[in-house]
Amino acid sequence: MKAHGRGAVIAVIVLALLAVVGYTGYAGTAVYQHLDSGRQELVAAQAGMSAAVQSADPAQLRVAADQLVQAERDFSDAGRRARTDPALHAASVVPAAGRNLDATAHLAAIGADLSRAGEGAAAVAIRVADLKRKYAGRTLTADDLQAALQDAQAIARTYSASIQAISQQLRAAQAERAQVDTTQLLGPLKDAYDAVDQALAEANGSFRRYQDVRQVLSDSLGVQLPP
Repeated sequence: MKAHGRGAVIAVIVLALLAVVGYTGYAGTAVYQHLDSGRQELVAAQAGMSAAVQSADPAQLRVAADQLVQAERDFSDAGRRARTDPALHAASVVPAAGRNLDATAHLAAIGADLSRAGEGAAAVAIRVADLKRKYAGRTLTADDLQAALQDAQAIARTYSASIQAISQQLRAAQAERAQVDTTQLLGPLKDAYDAVDQALAEANGSFRRYQDVRQVLSDSLGVQLPP
């Protein structure tokens, strides 16, 4: 993942600001803890991917992929709790609490969708890193470039589901975002959504780039593969 794409994941750190959005008690604290745990895993995965892309370390990318899976679970647990917990459901009858609780659930869904998109990107990044190590340290001939192109095409075929998931999950995140009107949210939540808007915009570049395996491999090798 390119350095300028860090915001696609790091911006989700604002989830840590959601200290139960106006309600108290065990249920609200549990939602917050899942959100914060998901945020930590997501930020750690992003940092690991950024470092691993530079070093072409597949092992580090695999760690990041595991962290993304855990982040998805944490965000999904937070969203499920926010929508189904009886205590929170009772609190949601108060209009202000209901609006903010609903926005919290959507924010958890956005975090889960971003994590799934990252999982798809990580799967491709691992294979590209393997190829970069394969071709590293030598001047690439025309035959090497043709072989690298064939390798890229093979990755695209093998990981087509992961590549498709990147777009699907980013579209799902955008759909979740479209359901939230931030004008009447509490300050921390409104600030969170401002940052998430930027995160989603940047994710379109940082994650979607892995849909074009040929170009990603070209960038990694520092050469232009044949068309």
